[in-house]
Order: sequence, then structure tokens, then C-alpha cells
Amino acid sequence: SEAEPYIMKDPRWAYYYARDIIKKRWPEAEKYIMKELYYAYYYAENVIKGRWSEAEPYIMKDPRWAYYYAKDIIKGRWPEAEPYIMKDPESTYMYAENVIKGR
Repeated sequence: SEAEPYIMKDPRWAYYYARDIIKKRWPEAEKYIMKELYYAYYYAENVIKGRWSEAEPYIMKDPRWAYYYAKDIIKGRWPEAEPYIMKDPESTYMYAENVIKGR
């Protein structure tokens, strides 16, 4: 636990530490984890095992991670993120195909 103040500041290692060592949410580290979208997504998926509302304002602004988050975490449409998803043709296509399942 002496190293935790140092670990928590690195999104990658804070995520792994929460997932593998603490095996639950690590609230003190979340402000760091949510800044790195890759680890924010996987923290929601593997640690929280559901939506992470505090990180959603960051995730939604990246079309690719917003698409993955809608598909795998929300498991449905994410209207608030759709304007950001539409900025990337590939993410828009994948969102239409796998989340909306239509036009």
C-alpha cells in the first residue's frame, strides 16, 4: 500500500492494480484512469462491470471508444455520444451495424 500513491497516477498500472490486486473499484485512482480512454473502457468493462458515468464525458468524445462503449458496456444506443461517433466514418458504420442494427 505504500506504493499506491505512485501507482494510482499512472492510468495503465492503476487499472491493472485495481483489476488484479484490489479486485474492485479504486475510487482514489479513477480520476487518473478515466483520462486514458483505453484503460477507462477496460476499467468499466472489467472492474466496474458496467457503466462508468464519471468517465463517460471523456469516452464519448472519441468516436472509436464511444462506439465500443455503446456496444459492449451500454449494450445499446448512446444518444449523447452519437454526434461524436458521427465524426468518424468507420465508427459510424460500425455503430449503425452493431448497435443500431440499421440506418
